[in-house]
Parts: sequence; C-alpha cells; structure tokens
Amino acid sequence: MKSEAIFEYLSVDGELKNVEDTTIFERITRPAIYEVIRVAKGNPMFLDDHLERMFDSAKLADFRITYNRDEIRSHVLRLINADNIDNNNIKLLSTLDESGAEIFLIYAVESFYPPEYYYSEGIKTILFDHQRENPNAKVQHSDFRQRVKDAMNSKDAFEALLVNGQGHILEGSRSNMFYVMNKKLYTAPTADVLLGITRKHIIALAMKLGYPVLERRLGKDEIDKLEGLFISGTSVGVLPVAWIDDIELPTAENKIVNELVEGYKHLMNELS
Repeated sequence: MKSEAIFEYLSVDGELKNVEDTTIFERITRPAIYEVIRVAKGNPMFLDDHLERMFDSAKLADFRITYNRDEIRSHVLRLINADNIDNNNIKLLSTLDESGAEIFLIYAVESFYPPEYYYSEGIKTILFDHQRENPNAKVQHSDFRQRVKDAMNSKDAFEALLVNGQGHILEGSRSNMFYVMNKKLYTAPTADVLLGITRKHIIALAMKLGYPVLERRLGKDEIDKLEGLFISGTSVGVLPVAWIDDIELPTAENKIVNELVEGYKHLMNELS
C-alpha cells in the first residue's frame, strides 16, 4: 500500500520512525484492521471506544492483535507528543507483512474537517451499490475505496450512501447514517453496519435530548418521504445531507437534526 503518513514520525510496533521511510508500507499487501481517531487539542477523542472496536474487528476477521490496550494507548500518546499533534486525525493499522509477521502502525493522516456552511446548508451524496462482507468489522479494502472515490468525484459529492442487494440504504462509505421520518429518528440495525464510535455517542445524545433512536432499514424508494438525514463520523460529527443524487431533502429545516448538530458540537468542545 502507499504511505498515508504525514508530519515527521510514524510509530512502527511502538518505535518512532521517520515518515520518509516508506518501506514499511511497501511490505503491506493484505487487508488491514484499522481505526481513525480525531485528536483535538492534543487529546485522542474516544480512544478507549476505538480500541474496543479495533479488537472486536480483529476478532470478527479472525486476526490476532498482539499488543494490549495499554501498550497501544502508550504508543498513541507517544506519537501525538513527538509530532506535536493539536488538531488532526491519526490512524491505527494492524496487518501482516509478506512473511506473516504482524505490523502495528500509528501515524497522522491528511484530515478534512467540514467548513461551517456544510452544517447549515448540508452536503450532496450519491447512492452506490455495495454490500459489506462483514459489516461490523472495520477492514481496509483499497479497491473499494478507490471505486467509491471515483464515483463521488464524478458527481461532485461529499459521500456515497451504500445500497445493499435488497435495495436498503444502510450507511455511508465512511460514515453512519441517521434519518428522520414521521418525526421519528432512525438508524440502520446494529447487525447491518459498522458500529461507529460517533454513532454511539449520537445515540446517547439523542436520548438525552428526548429523541429515542429506532433501528430500521431505509429503502431507496422511500427517499421522497424523508424529513431529514445526516451522516456521522470521526471528522464530520453530525453532518446534514441536503441531496441524495438529484433529490433535494428538507434537512436544513428539521428541528431534530439541527439540535443534534449543535448538541454534538457542544459535546466535542466539552471533551477536548
């Protein structure tokens, strides 16, 4: 795989290496278990949640991570301090090299945080036919990422909403999805999607605000019934969706979505 590491250092099995040495990435040819974590004001947000999901993904993929949580946490903090990371995403990646030996990498990656007008005006999305082999495991597949990227670029879209073989829209290519219908808040069933860390905290926030989150599959033939829709993720938080392909949604006027946008921003400010 190509190197994604930026800044000065990356952590290779707990040892700091210069990012200009890309030989470690050249040795990676297999799918990888990974997590992307936002660092805000030098703090790795929801680190324990991310580590728990990483180990869960490894178990589902029949992969063994040899480092324990305390060791990984120490490696993360060491990299953040060495690179003086204030506000940027870092990636944790565990895989095997060509000899079958485990490699555990931690490094900063190019990060994009949406400008404020994205949250007030909403973003454009497209539909993309795809069904994950193991929805609950976060495994990196470069070919899928490139196909989605090409499709989004061709339509000038920010995200692709994945449609499975039964015609259900369950999640984004790099995000979870929530929607409002009949003044109720829904998200896809737990068994059908990757259980996002941001998703978990949005559900808790919604309950606190008085909006129970119901699990339900959204059919692509129901788009015209939507009263609002947003995606969620590490970099975007709660991000409203204004368009799905050529269909405009009334998300900007939806009270539930707007309260969650502001509520999640407040939560992040409290934690960072």
